[in-house]
Amino acid sequence: MLQLLIGGFISLTALYVLLSLYFRSLHREMLENRFDAGGEQGLREDFVRQGMVKYDHSLGKRALRLVYLVPVAVVVAIAYVVNHS
Repeated sequence: MLQLLIGGFISLTALYVLLSLYFRSLHREMLENRFDAGGEQGLREDFVRQGMVKYDHSLGKRALRLVYLVPVAVVVAIAYVVNHS
């Protein structure tokens, strides 16, 4: 049982890291494209850096933590239904 919990935690952590890197790169690319389209003042690096700081504090970044919560909640719900039916 402990091996399953440790394996699940490691798997969810790997998924979290991969999704975090992917969404971060998408947001960075969107900021770079917005700057390249024009209408933004200053240096490109500063604009992207400020946008990434905002992203780090955004709801979307925090919602990524649901990677841990949702699978655990589903397993608990399934176990409850199976044992109490």
